[in-house]
Amino acid sequence: MSKIERFVPLGASSLASDAPGWNSKDSTSSSSPTITSSSLSLSSSGPICWKCKGSGQVLDKKKKPERKRQRTATSPLSSSATSIDKDTHKVSKISNNNIDLSKKKECTVCDGKGTLQQKQKEMKSFSQPGMITLKRKYKKDWVPSRPIAYAVAQMTEFMKDFYNLSKEDQEKCKQHPLYLLNEANADNPINDIEGIFIPQSASCNAVCQGDKKEIDDVVSSYPWLPLHPGEQLCNLVGTWRILQRVGSHRWTTDDIFTAYVARNEILKKPAFSLNNEENKPRRPLLYLDLGTGNASVLQMVAWSIIDKSDLQAYGIEARSEALALAKRSLSFNIGRDNLGKKISLISGDFRAIIEDKKHDIEENRTTCTTNHNDNVAGIHDDQMEMFRTIKNQKFDLITGTPPYFRVDFSTAGKSSNDANRVVEKAVINQGGMPTSKQSAPARCEFRGGIESYCDAAATILSPSGVFVVCENWLNNDRVYKSAKDSGLQIQKVFPVKGTTRKGSNLFAVYVMGINSTKNRDDSSKENIDVSTPISVRDHSGKWTAEYAEVMESMSVSSA
Repeated sequence: MSKIERFVPLGASSLASDAPGWNSKDSTSSSSPTITSSSLSLSSSGPICWKCKGSGQVLDKKKKPERKRQRTATSPLSSSATSIDKDTHKVSKISNNNIDLSKKKECTVCDGKGTLQQKQKEMKSFSQPGMITLKRKYKKDWVPSRPIAYAVAQMTEFMKDFYNLSKEDQEKCKQHPLYLLNEANADNPINDIEGIFIPQSASCNAVCQGDKKEIDDVVSSYPWLPLHPGEQLCNLVGTWRILQRVGSHRWTTDDIFTAYVARNEILKKPAFSLNNEENKPRRPLLYLDLGTGNASVLQMVAWSIIDKSDLQAYGIEARSEALALAKRSLSFNIGRDNLGKKISLISGDFRAIIEDKKHDIEENRTTCTTNHNDNVAGIHDDQMEMFRTIKNQKFDLITGTPPYFRVDFSTAGKSSNDANRVVEKAVINQGGMPTSKQSAPARCEFRGGIESYCDAAATILSPSGVFVVCENWLNNDRVYKSAKDSGLQIQKVFPVKGTTRKGSNLFAVYVMGINSTKNRDDSSKENIDVSTPISVRDHSGKWTAEYAEVMESMSVSSA
């Protein structure tokens, strides 16, 4: 049985593909993907065409159907015959069947193929070596704020030893991952280059003289090294970096602004402020990032508060490629051995938080009586213990950057309530579907929109906790309704414009808390603090002073 659904069904389909239905050739009935390495697809076939919805044909509006005039009373056809023709809808000179409304032509967007080509920039990157991008340009005497990335601290110690080596030994070490990182971080980088290229396994071979075991040791010791084609180890905040793919999903303005607001709001809380006699936080800070993706927001927030709080952070994400990149990024920033301690990543669909809570209520279960061996739809089996950990917590801070655009999903299953329904096709309803498979679910509502984010946050947010979420300004009304329906109260709104030339807002970051009133209808807009919109760029295309302040606050040079 087939039907159209608003989101990817929670369950097997949600985990079987990073972007279920994005390409009609994708099968969401396959086994769960691994999350240990980046998946590289060399297929040029991309998403379902937004214009023809996958049919390869569209209505030719230029060809107006011919309509022949109805015969007059002088016609040899009798009126009764004419009447019979109308009643029976048989083909006649005055029949509606002569109006051919089905005249179609080949879709010019997809050239009649029904699918678009995968993003060319991404396709070309498959033949390009990985890269460590150069350190950002910065103003004179500008110094990145702490905390220092784990790999950068390693690099500093490595270079101390390097300068004590003989010239011959130095030459041997010039392909070492830490030496290459030092080259990218140089204060006076080589002009006209974007970064330091890393030919696949070249640096490992050079260090280990081709010994396979030693090569494996180097790869495991430096998982952040961008060895796969098209990977880039890019600047994030301070000395922290993030692994991203060329032409794929990458961190953006809404990410850094969301992290900026989240940092400011949580550190205002007395329990986490360092403005006390002992200059220590009063209790641990529990933080969760919903739909964390490549963990850009998670890592930005963690960077900004990890030295100021006793942080315990989590990120949950269903896309296997994004999660694999996030883990490797964290190995650069906090060290591989610290992953799972201060910051943990969970492979799964965050909507499982909502559904599992519903089951708890329906079955009158409590934390004490829950059967921890129960499987939860949308969560990989080996992630169940970690999922139970976050599901039973009350978080002080939750962040989310939901996708913005609506998609319709054609699904098939034994029945309309089949938990294992397969996604056959995803067709975007607003604009065009991104031609990068990883960008599609980051921008389009595959696994829920603002409503799901609010529902999940309301389920596990502490009574005094803060939920900080970013949303397209076009969905502003949806945000208010979602907050109200979920039992949340919007406290502050920070609108953002793309440029000073734009009259309308681009997006906004919303600060919410649990609605303490018994009646949800009591929530009012009157007490909401809506800030004056800030613009990212001025008329000349430069950063505005207000946005430059945001960047500098997050240790991103605005030079």
